[in-house]
Amino acid sequence: MGVEKRWVTHEQIIPPPAFQAAIGGHPLVAQTLYQRGCRTIESAQAFLNPDKYQPAPPTDLPDLAAACELLATAIHTGQNILVWGDFDVDGQTATTLLVEGLRQVGGKVSYHIPVRAEESHGITRQALKAQLEIGFDLLLTCDTGITEFDNLQMVRNLNIPVIVTDHHTLGERLPPANAVINPQRLPADHPLRTLPGVGVAYQLIEGLYAHLACGLNTGNLLELVALGIVADVADLQGDTRYLLQRGLLNLRQTQRIGLQMLYEKAELNPANLNEGHIGFQIGPRLNAVGRLADANPMIDFLTTTDPARARTLLYQIEGLNTNRRFATRQVEQGAERQLSTSAEDRHAPAIILHQPTWPGGVVGIVASRLVERYHKPVILLTGDDPIHGSARSIPGLHITEAIAAQADLLDGFGGHPMAAGLSLPAQNYPAFKRRMLATIQAQIGDVERIQEIPVAQELTLDQVNLDLVAEIERLAPFGPGNPPLVFLLRDLKWVSESAVGANQEHRQVTVQDERENKLPLIWWNGADEPLPAAQFDLLCKLTRSDYKGSPQLSAEWVDYRLSQAGRQAVEARQIDIIDYRDLIDPQAQLARCLAVEPEGSVWGEGQLPENLPFKGRHELEPTPHLVIWTAPPSQSVLHQVIGQTQPKTVTVFGVDPQLDDQNRFLSRLGGIAKYAITHMNGQASLERLAAACASQPETVGIGLQLWGARGEFAVEVEGETVYLTAGGTEPDSTAAEYYEAILKSLLLETRAFRSYFKRADLQTLLMT
Repeated sequence: MGVEKRWVTHEQIIPPPAFQAAIGGHPLVAQTLYQRGCRTIESAQAFLNPDKYQPAPPTDLPDLAAACELLATAIHTGQNILVWGDFDVDGQTATTLLVEGLRQVGGKVSYHIPVRAEESHGITRQALKAQLEIGFDLLLTCDTGITEFDNLQMVRNLNIPVIVTDHHTLGERLPPANAVINPQRLPADHPLRTLPGVGVAYQLIEGLYAHLACGLNTGNLLELVALGIVADVADLQGDTRYLLQRGLLNLRQTQRIGLQMLYEKAELNPANLNEGHIGFQIGPRLNAVGRLADANPMIDFLTTTDPARARTLLYQIEGLNTNRRFATRQVEQGAERQLSTSAEDRHAPAIILHQPTWPGGVVGIVASRLVERYHKPVILLTGDDPIHGSARSIPGLHITEAIAAQADLLDGFGGHPMAAGLSLPAQNYPAFKRRMLATIQAQIGDVERIQEIPVAQELTLDQVNLDLVAEIERLAPFGPGNPPLVFLLRDLKWVSESAVGANQEHRQVTVQDERENKLPLIWWNGADEPLPAAQFDLLCKLTRSDYKGSPQLSAEWVDYRLSQAGRQAVEARQIDIIDYRDLIDPQAQLARCLAVEPEGSVWGEGQLPENLPFKGRHELEPTPHLVIWTAPPSQSVLHQVIGQTQPKTVTVFGVDPQLDDQNRFLSRLGGIAKYAITHMNGQASLERLAAACASQPETVGIGLQLWGARGEFAVEVEGETVYLTAGGTEPDSTAAEYYEAILKSLLLETRAFRSYFKRADLQTLLMT
């Protein structure tokens, strides 16, 4: 059901020799700049070097001068300024920046970030009344407020000045504020136009300090801007790219204790911090707090100078991030189940789904993943009444404008061209879905569901090295408006693979070319995806990472397709299948099979009959005859085994190992773990444990964490190796309850697959 992907190689435009000479280094750099529109030496050098870029003055933003005057008066007269922010990273950093910036010049500042589960985005009447009872003399919003007409009018009616700073799409009228600072009021080609909320907040503080003739510690604030730009997936054009470049330089030497501790927890080397680290490691951690809890303490985390306070908050962040990953997985699987059971939803011009029990904090994350997978706009909604959720779009469709066309059915909405939030009465959902699909169909028509992937250059494995990566990184930071380069590698085979990640959701794959050059790659969220069945061509991205302080090349798996030789091999391949799934006495039949063909490999896992030559998945090698004794725990494990063995004949018994019951599973896992502590110095392989329990590595990992939370033994996982220590720690009932819930869900998934395996068409299962 995934979107078709088209690899696009554009005709190479060779820049003039003078241009190449001015840029220097690998020709790829100058060629990419020229191809992406930097056609003068001056513009190309300004793109590469922020010291040569001339940023626009903050006063280009409408109403900024008026806002500076209001803030200066409030500071000089000791008025109470209330900063009203938002709970995502853009809102967190914008709030922090304004609070810090105003306090540094003597401002009396308090702040409020809405609690997502109680208030959702924006300014709710109840929360506003609570703040009015506390008292404030000026209201300053950040990353919110552009569509808040009625609530801001109530503040103005009390003769309280209002300044709105926001970057979301303008409504039909501006809110009733004394100043409305929004880059959407600028011309489309203005260099400030793509600023996110924290970027707008920075412009306001920069303008205010100029107004007050004060020196501005830009570095301390620009690192906040960089976090918000990347986390909000802002378009890296003009000043937005410049501010990110400056901010990354400061993040690499930040003095913020909270961020220093977060780097350490995430095992990041600050000296080489880049936009990828923010997007995949720092941003998700900070976002998890706003999605699942109260983000107000994040201001404290980003500003505190107390190591004990920072450590306490980091512990909470890590716990919420773990919850966020699990909740995301559950919502994604739930959405896929709805799509698999509804042809109407699968073939609609957009994906619009509602499930009342989905955690609202992660539906936006899942919507983004579904957009990438299906190349359609996606709206995921949760709650009973009203229902609410998030929308994500594709290029060419302004999702907020499409939602605005249904405004009469909604309680509220807001956003920008690629993302939006909305809420509506439950009774209006059928009409909203029907009309929204019609609106989207009218705007995008019957476009092909094809995702184009531009290919920068074809490489061979021996050309992939750190020197090349260093040249590529001259074009960084990458993101919307400056996408990372994608390279083509031909005629590969994969030689090893393993699941990695906290929940074993990613995949590490090592590929090899015909000259036996090898390259390890990370395939994000690829643990359940099928590996190539024969020789293949690969698209990848190349970056630099650090391992214990040493730079190393890091490659990311993007997409693959079988090579011509691979397609021919698959077409010629034929697997003969012998089906013994319904036998009353399978063990007797297995003995007869081995007597006739003793060279066959018997894949069996869990608690097995004695005196038979069973092999776990980690022991299998190519064989002409594979016997599947145990029903596999998942399609990905089955595919892994078929790929390892490359059989011509497969005999299937599919015996249920009876380990999908939680108590049985934990009993066996606990027994094996205690054996490892006693007889193997506490070390075990995650894959071997998975084979011994006839389960997935992810399930085993969660089971071990549950035993650890119960205080039975201490657990530490590093890659594929598990380290176990007798005695454990004090039992943690909260953590145990959390891991038990995850384990229950994972075992239910395995049980469902084994049930499906018993009745499914084997040719389809084995050849998929």
